[in-house]
Amino acid sequence: MILHQYPDGDSIGCTLAVARALALLGKETVVCGEGRFPATYRFLPGAAAVRSWEEAGGGFDTAVLFDCAEPALTGRGEEFRQRAATVINVDHHRSNSRYGDLNWVDPTAAAAGELAMSLVDELGAPLDPEIATCLYTSLITDTGDFRYESTTAATHRMAARLLEAGVRPGRVSEALYESRPLGALRLLSLALGRLEVTPGGRVAWISLPRELLVAAGAAEEDVEGIVNYPRSLAGVQVALLLRETADGRIKVSVRTREPVDAGALAREFGGGGHARAAGCVLAGPLEQARGLLVAAAGRAVGG
Repeated sequence: MILHQYPDGDSIGCTLAVARALALLGKETVVCGEGRFPATYRFLPGAAAVRSWEEAGGGFDTAVLFDCAEPALTGRGEEFRQRAATVINVDHHRSNSRYGDLNWVDPTAAAAGELAMSLVDELGAPLDPEIATCLYTSLITDTGDFRYESTTAATHRMAARLLEAGVRPGRVSEALYESRPLGALRLLSLALGRLEVTPGGRVAWISLPRELLVAAGAAEEDVEGIVNYPRSLAGVQVALLLRETADGRIKVSVRTREPVDAGALAREFGGGGHARAAGCVLAGPLEQARGLLVAAAGRAVGG
């Protein structure tokens, strides 16, 4: 089972939940991913067993990918095809390319965790507290704690089932939001000092050169959530976070309000995502990427 690169709570929660469900049913499972596993999610059951691509080896019957719209997002292209006879692709992004031998893509799902929970039910695995905690993390992180418009009554019914199965929401929230390292808060302070807004107030963005992460003593995952600050400004329709990665590329997070489609904006630059949350990766330098994104966002809001 393969995590996408820079995995978030949805990708990790789904993968660990279904991996445990399969293990309880007597199936041999290995979870692997490219790059550093985010410290924020190390509290999740099964996180300690996540391996690198090299440690995972190969020769598997099946590779399963959750919340991964494109093979490139694994950080290893389609290398998983060399390791497994069958590829299963389970996702909720409209932009998913249906790259699997079996594809289950449902854009109406608020999180891939909704699909993973249905899969656990279909497998007949017990919904124990460990699986429930992983799935609950998937739901709350991808719905913004049930604040986003993708949240439905079905999402809340699933959350209720997970609580009944033994999730302790206070502990999950503490691990996700109240256990941040000092470097993350220092980075947030530096980032807010770089907040910019267009004259009309409808586009806001933060640009983070690589040296800011180094100066703050922050890790890659400490950037997560910063894009919500420009989005929280009154009148803003498009919020952007542009981060320079170690290899000089620019990783972009896009958040929007109606009627602007974040996924459509990200697709202009080879990315994709949802109507309100999307992302893409551009070549550097940072200022050039910023100019392109801000100009495109300006067009999206009508000037």
